[in-house]
Amino acid sequence: MAPGSRWSWAGRIVLAGILLAIAWPTSLQELAVTPATALPVALVVALPVLAAPEHPWRAWGASALGGVLIALLVGPAPGAALGLQAVHLVVLCGLTALVVARCAPWAAAAGTAGLVALFVLATGSSEGTGLGIFFTVVVLAVGLLGRRVRTQRRQIAETEELRAGEASRRAVLQERARVARDLHDVVAHAMSMVAVRAETARYRLPGVDAASAAEFTAISGAARAALTELRGVLTVLRADDGDADLAPQPSAADVDELLAATSAAGVDLTVTTTGDPAGLGPAASVSLYRILAEALANASRHAADAPVAVSIDHTPDAVRLRVVNGPGRSAAGPGSGLGLPGMRERAAAVAGALTVGPAGDGGFTVDARLPAGRATLHPVIGSDA
Repeated sequence: MAPGSRWSWAGRIVLAGILLAIAWPTSLQELAVTPATALPVALVVALPVLAAPEHPWRAWGASALGGVLIALLVGPAPGAALGLQAVHLVVLCGLTALVVARCAPWAAAAGTAGLVALFVLATGSSEGTGLGIFFTVVVLAVGLLGRRVRTQRRQIAETEELRAGEASRRAVLQERARVARDLHDVVAHAMSMVAVRAETARYRLPGVDAASAAEFTAISGAARAALTELRGVLTVLRADDGDADLAPQPSAADVDELLAATSAAGVDLTVTTTGDPAGLGPAASVSLYRILAEALANASRHAADAPVAVSIDHTPDAVRLRVVNGPGRSAAGPGSGLGLPGMRERAAAVAGALTVGPAGDGGFTVDARLPAGRATLHPVIGSDA
């Protein structure tokens, strides 16, 4: 239990003890009770305050019901004017104010009306109506003031929460801007140099034949395409939420171009395509392209001289992508380790499944199944392995 809760319960117990100490002896003077029944009557006065902080309406109901029973079954002592103890009426006033401050409007209305009725029942005459109305107006004013204070505190807490959320959002935007700057400095400059050197190679190097010049042109085009996608990522990172211009994403319609570019890069590629991709939703279409591009990039990097077999099977319910490369004969440098998790995220974003692992001949297999429906694509930025 938290320290604040312990202190709260301690305060309640102390208050209930004080009320019991007052109600027990005064009940013998104000009510027609015996020493044996004085304690239960006093407990009816004191115990409801223990539950008042969490359950003010229930505490008021218990106290009011006890007051009705005491007034009807016990009654005032000889010579006493009230059918209830004065301390009991004070407790009822406090509980009514708490109900008005914290409970629903219907409960506040019922509590104030009940307080008037209890004053009438306690006095046993119409004079109690005026007295009850006076005390009820005072109690109602105190309760409404407490209700306003609670409302203002809640509004202040909501404002502070919104302010904290805005501060967190600004921190995220600042971090995104920093990441964008780092990406630009580390990647964009290097890719720009690759494009420039590839474009100018035919002029700087003597004896460049037509085939070599075409290869340099292809390298330059690939570098510029990568720069274009990188600029799109940087725009999203730098922009405020909802302010970034969303460029068209690659889709299944661009798969043939991707395969042709991979084959032109010297990869021994075998492609088998079945079915009609027309029913493929946009989310699955983007994921298909990205997973295929990542799988081909990994095969080219880790098994540069091995054949790669690509199989794409479109059905009305799903698309099945399978990329299998043979064992590479040349050593490959280590990757970043993010490509496979990126492909899994792409598949999971459209409620698909991805299986990767070594093939039986020492190669590697990527097997993805993506639902063909129009699922929502969650934004995922993949990386090469």
